[in-house]
Amino acid sequence: MPRAPRPTAAGVYHLATRSTTPDLLFADGVDRLALVSQVGRVSTDTDWACLAICVMGTHYHLLVEAAEGVIGTAMKRINWAYAVNHNKRHARRGHRVGSKYLCVPVLGDEHLLTCYRYVMHNPIQAGLCERPESWPWSSYASTVGLSSGFSFVNPSRVLGLFHTDTLVAVERLRGFVEAPLPEAGRAVSGS
Repeated sequence: MPRAPRPTAAGVYHLATRSTTPDLLFADGVDRLALVSQVGRVSTDTDWACLAICVMGTHYHLLVEAAEGVIGTAMKRINWAYAVNHNKRHARRGHRVGSKYLCVPVLGDEHLLTCYRYVMHNPIQAGLCERPESWPWSSYASTVGLSSGFSFVNPSRVLGLFHTDTLVAVERLRGFVEAPLPEAGRAVSGS
């Protein structure tokens, strides 16, 4: 039976891509920076706003607000360019990106916040750091003003859910994200 087509409607989406194997898709900071740079390039010329990014070892997550029909092309550009560069750098051949990317429509503000917190807690759950703001390959620290970088990320939609004043919104976002995840929230959004 064929797989159901991915959604293409305009909206907010949780996207994720995994390695073809349990091997690392991102072996080091150079690999992670290559992916972040490619997402940045695609974000500047695609009709979408990148709300958040988190690059792990075997996979990465994006939260985007996309126009009608742009996700498939954008994800192909990101994954294809990354795979070609990765294979060249590591003297590999063949597929690098595992099965089709995850594409979950975000259904409302509460779902967006749940997905955001889940994505930002991913490095903690993987044992890579103890706090969301400590993972350098996530846009979270830059969103809350603790680092620079990730200039292509536009967190205004997420921050706007907390308050119209940016400083108040950041403080409330930090309280929400930095609280430990409830046990039931650890498997939200499929990855």
